[in-house]
Amino acid sequence: MQGVYISGNPQGPAVVLLHSSMSSARQWRELAGQLEQDFYILNIDLLGYGQAPKVSQTGAFSLATESERIRQHLHELGITRFHLVGHSFGGAIALKLAYELKQMVMSLAVFEPVAFHLLDKQHPGFLEVQALGNEVSQLSAERAAARFVNYWNGSGYFSAMPQQVQQGFSMQVEKVRLDFVGLMGEPYGLNDYAKICCPVLLLSGRDTRDSAKAVAQSLRGALPHLTYQQVSGGHMAPISHSAEVNIHLHAFLASQLQ
Repeated sequence: MQGVYISGNPQGPAVVLLHSSMSSARQWRELAGQLEQDFYILNIDLLGYGQAPKVSQTGAFSLATESERIRQHLHELGITRFHLVGHSFGGAIALKLAYELKQMVMSLAVFEPVAFHLLDKQHPGFLEVQALGNEVSQLSAERAAARFVNYWNGSGYFSAMPQQVQQGFSMQVEKVRLDFVGLMGEPYGLNDYAKICCPVLLLSGRDTRDSAKAVAQSLRGALPHLTYQQVSGGHMAPISHSAEVNIHLHAFLASQLQ
């Protein structure tokens, strides 16, 4: 299983970790280390990132392309019940899985899922992200990477990174473009996600973008078994403030063992 990293306790409940766009399963290594005594961990590179395969049919890409691959891996491993953790793009996929696999998902923890399809199409947050997606689709790879990274991390963040890191991000722009296609085209709405019946932890950064705040606010009003907490940092807090974020994620997952 290319791009799937298995660790932890085979006798423990399974937990699936899904990372953000322009990232990889490596972003969850610290959390995985904290969970490995009690949980059987599947830390997954999403398509086009890390060691995962690239998208084979780009013209047909949707969030279902990602979720179906994850479901196939779960089937191959014989996992019928599991916990879900997702950040950003991975969080949007986690929401989709939690809705589609209600009887299999024991809990859901998401940090700022970028489920922008949940927003009204005239909402300022949706229009802002729509404009971002249009720019990313039209600019050169390097300029698109800079625009995307700076949107989530702040002006000048991209140019301050080492040249090799900039090049690495630029090489991922092709998949980021597809991520936008999948997010904007996802058909599920708040009425669907309101049927998610497992315990849910929703985390967000105090200094995040208004677009991410809007999605979080929508979910807070829709999901019936949701706990909401804010942490330091912005949208990329699972990386920039990982220690604080992981405390909340670990505590939430540990509470599901009781």
